[in-house]
Amino acid sequence: MPEILNKENRTSFFLNFLAVVLGIVITFGGESLLSHKEEKRNLNSCLELVSSELQANLKCLDYGDSLMRNELVSAIFLVRYEEDYTKAPSDSLSKLANTPFTINEMSIYDDAFELLKNTGVLTKIKDKELALQVFRTYDDLQTTMLYYQLFYEHKKQYLAAAMNENVKKVLARDTVTAIDLWSEITATDEGKQFLREILRFLASYNVSSAYENVHNTIEGIADYVN
Repeated sequence: MPEILNKENRTSFFLNFLAVVLGIVITFGGESLLSHKEEKRNLNSCLELVSSELQANLKCLDYGDSLMRNELVSAIFLVRYEEDYTKAPSDSLSKLANTPFTINEMSIYDDAFELLKNTGVLTKIKDKELALQVFRTYDDLQTTMLYYQLFYEHKKQYLAAAMNENVKKVLARDTVTAIDLWSEITATDEGKQFLREILRFLASYNVSSAYENVHNTIEGIADYVN
């Protein structure tokens, strides 16, 4: 997992926006006598926080996208040489052989977005299209994270079927080569199906919408607060 997803960094990021929570809650809670200028300043602070959170989420997208691309490259390579892995370039085989066995957890930051919703700040944004854009962006991010989650759940299902007794015996050896392991896996229909299910699932992979929405929202917030 990249540094941006570490628990410590999530806590640090969360604490950064707690500094503005009290002011925002007071301002938009109906009990404040603060001026319109102060209200606008707090609104802008919250939106800037959302912008910072979205920039962090871009790193989450980058990480997830790199994982999916590695999955695709690995599956294509292993299918290509499944008739005889001794013919596969040894460096590439060594680099890609373990990718189909990896299972990752993906998530995004949404603390600032939740603050925006729960304190009623969204109703104070005069640009209603920007408010809708924020919602669309986080919906798209969550959909992308769900896709990653479903991919790994799907992969685990077919991986379990591919791990027959002969494969387990190979793995139990003191020394296991990628050639031995993948030759045994793809010796069965279940093993071949495992790799093809990765390819089938990733055929629908497209993260461009999420990237576009995040960039557009960051730019929209910058225009609004400046």
